[in-house]
Amino acid sequence: MQYQIFLAGVGGQGILSATDILCNAALEMGFTVRGSETHGMSQRGGSVFSNVRLGDVHSPLIMERTADILMGFEPAEALRYAQFINPNGYSLVNKYPIPSPSFILSKNSYPEVKTILTELKNYSTRIFSLNATQLATDLGKPIIQNIIMLGSLSAVPDLPLTNKALKNALKLQFKEQFYDLNLEAYQLGRTRFEEFLS
Repeated sequence: MQYQIFLAGVGGQGILSATDILCNAALEMGFTVRGSETHGMSQRGGSVFSNVRLGDVHSPLIMERTADILMGFEPAEALRYAQFINPNGYSLVNKYPIPSPSFILSKNSYPEVKTILTELKNYSTRIFSLNATQLATDLGKPIIQNIIMLGSLSAVPDLPLTNKALKNALKLQFKEQFYDLNLEAYQLGRTRFEEFLS
């Protein structure tokens, strides 16, 4: 068995923390897990991506068109790495745009999010989008957008990571005083994806 998750976004969105949570949940369940991350100007909003591979895997890198899930923490970054998603996979996209330095320096206009989501359908038709940043802001802490995204991921059909293992990994990641808020964010994301499926 192999299961692959590609995470993409910009610096400051908590992608590396989300990767740690996924890896810890996988380890708790006894999976072999391989991961890798690339972060350029991550503290300045530059492109960040990571790979999480579970099961019978030997390399940490995901090949194009093989990821079961593409988690796009930023819409343009999701499209930038869309070639990694399996045509039958799920693309989970945070609709809140954060133009990267490459957009700003090139003076290109940022595409409409609706256009980005339409383009993503050329790679996979299973697309779920939400404004995780706004939902996190409504909870009082914009930085927990990554946990809302993880909550959405937790409800993906056939995900080999259980809700229990992910919650345990969440508890391991955060100090006790921050756990309840992060759990609320996680459950909110999970509920939104369950509503999408129904």
